[in-house]
Amino acid sequence: MSWQHLRGDEDDENDKANLLPGIRINGQNLTHLRFADDIVLVASNPKAASLMIQELVEMCGKVGLRMNTNKTKVMRNKFASQSPVNVTLNNDTTCIEEVNEYVYLGRLLNHNNELEPELHRRRRAAWAAFNNIKNTTDALSCPRIRAQLFDSIVLPALTYGSEVWTFTQALSERVRVTHAALERRLVGISLSEQRQRNLHREDIRAQSEVRDPLLVIKKKKLGWAGHIMRRNDGRWTRLVQEWYPIGEKRPVGRPRMRWCDSLQKEISLFDGENLETHWSTIAKDRMAWKAVIRDHIR
Repeated sequence: MSWQHLRGDEDDENDKANLLPGIRINGQNLTHLRFADDIVLVASNPKAASLMIQELVEMCGKVGLRMNTNKTKVMRNKFASQSPVNVTLNNDTTCIEEVNEYVYLGRLLNHNNELEPELHRRRRAAWAAFNNIKNTTDALSCPRIRAQLFDSIVLPALTYGSEVWTFTQALSERVRVTHAALERRLVGISLSEQRQRNLHREDIRAQSEVRDPLLVIKKKKLGWAGHIMRRNDGRWTRLVQEWYPIGEKRPVGRPRMRWCDSLQKEISLFDGENLETHWSTIAKDRMAWKAVIRDHIR
């Protein structure tokens, strides 16, 4: 057999591999995320994405559903090919519109995987929630009831989805500043008045009696980390967390902070510089992980 024939066979195999749906993670192809009728398809290249969308259209047609191409969007990262993603409906081929960000299950996702735009949305949502209850909180004379109302309505709006945030020091400070402004409004003190009276953050907190947002976020993250590490049903959350891409290297320069970096630094046990017990190992023991949460949320 000639070299050209062998090379042709290899090219055919590569083409077939490129058309496989999804991306390969720890021996499994992760193809989609779904919650009710909110579906995200995951593909390694535009051609595979087109085939997956076309198959979805055909399957929908068999049960009497029809895809709305105006609401269907494509988002690609910086490593993806720029080829268009097309779908054919009623013999009419349409190029799916490309976007740089979209909202899925209330969380804003973008092609650069940046958290800042989502924090802007969370701040706006928190202020909107607070303005809805402002008249009620002003009428309440009991600080404890007022704080409970604030923590049950405003704080969830500010910290929604925070268990999966990759939180840097700068971003955590922005959350704290937003929460501090809400706190001042809750107790009826302006920023200038706070400065004139030389009131510290602890003084405002003593009046408001609300919960610390950064501790709430940390508790949510620890709870979620323990939850996914104790799963044994093959869900993609744990597969992605334990995924180490073979043959791939992180970009040159200072690496971006990952979701698990803070857990590795704060929770894992070290003997000097040597890792003794990884945080994921601790998380698999429910009682040990509850003790970790109690130690870190004070």
